[in-house]
Amino acid sequence: MMVIAVGLNPALDRILIVPGFAVGQTLKAESVHVLPSGKGTNVAAVLSLLCVPVRYVGFVGAQEVAAYRARLNRIPCDLVELDGRTRTDTTIIDPGQSETHVREPGFEVTPEHVAAFINRLAVSLARGDLVMLSGSLPPGAPADAYARIIEACRARGAQSFLDTSGEPLRRGAAAVPDFMKPNREELEELVGHPIGDEHGADDATIVAAARELIGCGVKAVAVTLGGDGGILVDGDTSGVEAWRGRAEAPEVVNTVGCGDAFASGWMAARLAGGASAEQLREALALGAANAMTHGAGVIRADHIALMRRRAVVRRIESR
Repeated sequence: MMVIAVGLNPALDRILIVPGFAVGQTLKAESVHVLPSGKGTNVAAVLSLLCVPVRYVGFVGAQEVAAYRARLNRIPCDLVELDGRTRTDTTIIDPGQSETHVREPGFEVTPEHVAAFINRLAVSLARGDLVMLSGSLPPGAPADAYARIIEACRARGAQSFLDTSGEPLRRGAAAVPDFMKPNREELEELVGHPIGDEHGADDATIVAAARELIGCGVKAVAVTLGGDGGILVDGDTSGVEAWRGRAEAPEVVNTVGCGDAFASGWMAARLAGGASAEQLREALALGAANAMTHGAGVIRADHIALMRRRAVVRRIESR
């Protein structure tokens, strides 16, 4: 069994630490961090850190191939080179005050590029593999790209995980992946009705919405709630279990890549046979550990150990 992390729209993460950041000013950066990234890249890096067999498959601008191979040097990679450059995502962090994100455009793809990519991926799949589909689609990609990969996984006896937004999320959900990781707003889009009100939503309401996806055939849904933790609704058991948890990091210096670390921890624990509660605990621990270091997927082992001890989960009883 192999986990395949797919990266259709990678990015170079450029993180500037700028104390006292203000719009319209000339400021000096305290430090700069540049890291080949993108959600699929982050997932592959964290899974490798957790000793999960993983392969990375993705598009990359021709100029950045060497940088991505260096970042993923211990991970088998199948990089599909494209003309143009990989986009840069710039995050400006004013410590303890704000994060500002600037997303640049990068290479464009054609439907033919995507079709060839899907065929290349499909023939490499084996029964029992897990394909993790994370992030946005690049300009030019058809909105059903993830849906087609999910269908290819099913045809080959592989499992699929989906973490995206907008129309690719709606199309992908309709193809019924095995696992999904929406946030509350994305979950609302999927079920077609509001969850809670302007003051938030209680756990039972979120669980009820996630159960709608499970009723359509999804095995398990993890709903991320930012600093409030997350909820895991697992229908791949004798019944439907729901768990609520939180892992509070002692210091948050970066939020980029926390969702990818959460997804990687969840799937690593699940593949290891962990019960639902342990899957959520590991997901929360990895997401919080990621927040303690600058750079997505650059996680220290001692931070993981700390956050595993600090993660707290409880069962949500069915009504």
